[in-house]
Amino acid sequence: MEEIYAKFVSQKISKTRWRPLPPGSLQTAETFATGSWDNEENYISLWSIGDFGNLDSDGGFEGDHQLLCDIRHHGDVMDLQFFDQERIVAASSTGCVTVFLHHPNNQTLSVNQQWTTAHYHTGPGSPSYSSAPCTGVVCNNPEIVTVGEDGRINLFRADHKEAVRTIGLVTECHSTVLIDIPTNSML
Repeated sequence: MEEIYAKFVSQKISKTRWRPLPPGSLQTAETFATGSWDNEENYISLWSIGDFGNLDSDGGFEGDHQLLCDIRHHGDVMDLQFFDQERIVAASSTGCVTVFLHHPNNQTLSVNQQWTTAHYHTGPGSPSYSSAPCTGVVCNNPEIVTVGEDGRINLFRADHKEAVRTIGLVTECHSTVLIDIPTNSML
C-alpha cells in the first residue's frame, strides 16, 4: 500500500502548485509552493519533498516534506502560479498581484514585482479605487494575465510597472477562472 505523508502547517492552504521542471528534464518535481487564506497572517511558502533526493524501494521520496522558506502575503491567496523556475505569481483578495522571487542560495523569498491596484471597484456607491479581489492568474513568460471580481482582465509583463493592456468590465458578473491559451489568441 502506498504511504501518505501529511504535515500540520497551522495555516489554511488555498493553493498548491508544483515548481515546473526545466525543459528536457527527466527528474520528478520535488519542490512546490503553497498559499494560505483566512489567517491573521497569510504566507506564500516553498516546500521540498523527501530528504532532497533519497528514493525508497518503490522509487518514491522518503521522509517528510520540509519548509524551505516563506514570506508574508497581504490578503488571502486567491491563486498561485509559477512564472518560471525562480518566480511565483500570487493573486490576492486585496486586488494586488505580486511576483515573488526565490533565492535558492539562502532559501528566501522576496517581492520582485507588485501591482497593488490591479483590480478595483469604481462607480456610484463605491469609494474611488476600493479593492476588488484578484481571482485568477495565468503565466506565459514574459506575460501574466489576471482576472478579478471587478470584471477586468489585465495583461502584465514582468518587467513593466503598469498593465500592458486592460479589458474592462468583460461581463456584469465577476470572472474567477483563466485558462492558459496563447495571449495573441486572446487579445
